[in-house]
Amino acid sequence: MLSIKTKFLSFILFILFIDDLQGIDSKSPKIFPDLANFKLDGYNREDLKNKILVIDFWASWCAPCKKAFPALCEIQNEYLEKDVVVVGINVDKDKSSMEKFLKKNSCNFKIIFDIDKNLVSELNVKTMPTTFIVDKNSNIITEKRGYFKKTKTEIKSILDKLVNED
Repeated sequence: MLSIKTKFLSFILFILFIDDLQGIDSKSPKIFPDLANFKLDGYNREDLKNKILVIDFWASWCAPCKKAFPALCEIQNEYLEKDVVVVGINVDKDKSSMEKFLKKNSCNFKIIFDIDKNLVSELNVKTMPTTFIVDKNSNIITEKRGYFKKTKTEIKSILDKLVNED
């Protein structure tokens, strides 16, 4: 039989795990780093200025990333006129892997290549895909790790709230 101490410790670890999956605590917003401070191929500040951003970190070897692409395309189409921009930031070791993936998997959103992986490191992204929703003031509203059936609906729900705040 498990001791009370063991049960309590297990409960605390479970709560921490669930909290980690939920994203960033909205009580203390974190600022998304200025992309101009990183070596990024395909980045143009003007494209993202004063926009709500859906920033998705992905890799060509990642099966869930491939599954997320159609949802991200749909989100870009639906929110294009609402000042929302979807950005895919690729973290492959070499750009040719990204380019090969994109030839087979078309997308309608902006693609940026993280040349030296300093951005993905700065944000401590460990799971592919990881998606950040960032408001017009660069506040990270949420961080979604992985791609699940409910992810697209959750992203759209958050975007609806942000768009209606303006």
